[in-house]
Amino acid sequence: MATISQLPEANQSETLQSGRVSRIIQIHPTLNCNLCCQHCYSSSAPWKKGGLDVKALVRLLEQATPLGYNVVSLSGGEPFLYRELEELVTRSKSLGYYNSVTTNAMLLQTDRAKRILKLLDLVAVSIDGKEDAHDRMRNLEGAFAKMLEGVEVIKDSVKKYGFIHTILPGNWRLFPWLTEFAIGHKASLLHLHPLELSGRATQSFNGISFSEEDLYKIYISHYYLKTYYEKELFLQLDLLHKDNIIGNPNFIFHQHDRPALTPQSFSSLFKELIIDEKGDLLPIAHGCSPFFTIGSIYSGEPLEEMIGRFMEEKLAAVIDLYNDTYNEILEDKSREIFNWSERVIEKSYINIPSTPTIRPPRPRPSLSNIAPSR
Repeated sequence: MATISQLPEANQSETLQSGRVSRIIQIHPTLNCNLCCQHCYSSSAPWKKGGLDVKALVRLLEQATPLGYNVVSLSGGEPFLYRELEELVTRSKSLGYYNSVTTNAMLLQTDRAKRILKLLDLVAVSIDGKEDAHDRMRNLEGAFAKMLEGVEVIKDSVKKYGFIHTILPGNWRLFPWLTEFAIGHKASLLHLHPLELSGRATQSFNGISFSEEDLYKIYISHYYLKTYYEKELFLQLDLLHKDNIIGNPNFIFHQHDRPALTPQSFSSLFKELIIDEKGDLLPIAHGCSPFFTIGSIYSGEPLEEMIGRFMEEKLAAVIDLYNDTYNEILEDKSREIFNWSERVIEKSYINIPSTPTIRPPRPRPSLSNIAPSR
């Protein structure tokens, strides 16, 4: 799932108090979910039990703070089904992190959920459209009504919240309704993210694709609404025009802009560090090639050592990946609008050195005995 880190630097301060720049630890603590959504990128479901060890997560967060990371962003699965969520956000808050959670907002009526909400700085609520469309996509009648109940709880507990919508080809027509819906419910953010064919979405939407015309209509509609409603709502779209990346160091490792290659500079190079549902650390995006794995929260190895080894053994491959993706986009005469993260993920399975240097993985404990509470 795309996150705040894909925004230009000038806009990242929107997400943090005191204008700090976002350096995000994106955590997928469980695949357990109360829904079985058609577009789910991770195939989360009620029968997907288990969750990451909270002590290992907290240990990682403690080690990431000195490296510049300052945001914890939780998604899933449904984070409120993660048994240790309250402990995790309590500890991350005590470490100075800005806490963000993406949720379907259907499980927020309990005292536990309300305590957790008080520890969050930003909540993103998933919305798939008007009531019938939302319920259909979520495979559950009444999901929309239950989500609205959760939104009312959020508004009583969290200073800033917003909605996140998965875009399908053609539903740019829904953007005005989504914008007015978000403003009407006093949200401060509307995040628009194009469907990615991974997880369950590969089964539900097999063969679906965005034409260049679709992408232009999405991009132009977003730009108009963003400009018109800029004083009332922050709109984020996970699509870029080719012109957005030219010379932009967020999308390519420019030789003259490259900082010293040390663990301390790592968060400047990689503004988002992903911890997937297995506890593996990834530097690019959820779903990228496992070749680029930095390490595991279960290895017992200090984060600085994992990063140091990663930079020594794999950073050159990452630079090649980013540069090749950048050049490929600029040379592509057929498309001007694109999803940077999706393009990098796709290319990460192609741009793998023929003789990679990968140390054997260290064993980690079984998660079968860790079941989240309901």
